[in-house]
Amino acid sequence: MPARSKPISLVWRDWNSTAVGVRLAVLLGILGALSGSVYVLTKSPPVQQWVSLGGMTVAYLLMALVIHMLAALKARPRDQVYLLTLLMLAYAGATAYTLDTMPPAPLLLVPMLHAVLRLEQRPALIVVCTGLGLWVLLGTPSFAVSPEWFAGVAVEILPVCLLLWVIRSLSGEVVSTRSRITALSYKDELTELLNMRAFTRMLQAEHKRAARGGGQYALLMVDIEGLQYFNDRFGHEQGNRVITAVADAIRRSTRTDDLIARYGGDEFVVFLPGAGDDVAEVISNRLAQNVYNITLAFDRSMRRVAVNVGRAIFPDSGSSIQEMMSFADRAMYTDKEFKRNAAAKHSDPASLKRQAGLEKSGGT
Repeated sequence: MPARSKPISLVWRDWNSTAVGVRLAVLLGILGALSGSVYVLTKSPPVQQWVSLGGMTVAYLLMALVIHMLAALKARPRDQVYLLTLLMLAYAGATAYTLDTMPPAPLLLVPMLHAVLRLEQRPALIVVCTGLGLWVLLGTPSFAVSPEWFAGVAVEILPVCLLLWVIRSLSGEVVSTRSRITALSYKDELTELLNMRAFTRMLQAEHKRAARGGGQYALLMVDIEGLQYFNDRFGHEQGNRVITAVADAIRRSTRTDDLIARYGGDEFVVFLPGAGDDVAEVISNRLAQNVYNITLAFDRSMRRVAVNVGRAIFPDSGSSIQEMMSFADRAMYTDKEFKRNAAAKHSDPASLKRQAGLEKSGGT
């Protein structure tokens, strides 16, 4: 299933995304061009100076585009972020220096903002300190070091530091929240297994790979026996205990590369990459035994849990995912009926007498 593109309104909320770097780089170029235009209109500098300002802006935007588009840097996103940050800082400093009568704050704030949003803590701190140093250096041409001078610098710099710190904290919260939301969208809340949306997406990719390469895989459908009894007798909270315990047993029974999802209320589905019927049978038996080994306390009595397992092998059981799921589902219900018939036969009085040796051939 192809990934959906993010709405434009959400791109800025993903603070550490490449789109944020591009937009901040373009914003810096626009600020530089506007500042240069105001400088040219109000100060009437020599032609060479305003041509130099325009050339710097054009060169900066072209270099930013190259950094963003270059395939070698796309493969190394961290280096890409570092280069773009250095380029933004260099352009902001050079432009602010050229505009010697205009405040450097709007230009230098953008690369510092980019650093706190996209860099790790130490590199971001270095960029911020460098930016603040340039801010002070370019904003106060004459350094009359005095208590008043230090107080003026502090009054100007401290609010900027506070603003950058707040933005850094907010960006971390946004990234953390987004990660939690992403995890919830892929996982079943009760069992923390994959949900069917995520499982189906991964299964589709694995199925295509197996179909193209002539490979095989197995699907297991697992159904908890008598979950409704636990819900009705002991309550849904205790039924959830059963579901969670079975999910843990399935995890213990499968391999590292296997995928497990909660299919429905009392059903699970397991994908076994590269598995044939022999491997699938071993894992099915191990899974059933691990679940049966579970004993849970209900109202001062210990009860066991059982599952029914059906398996399907690609491509023998079906050529499509739907056919595979249907085959495994039918096999699971066949397993359930077989166990019920076996239990009924075992509890039949005549059968019990024969097992006890109370019946002889031809009569009692």
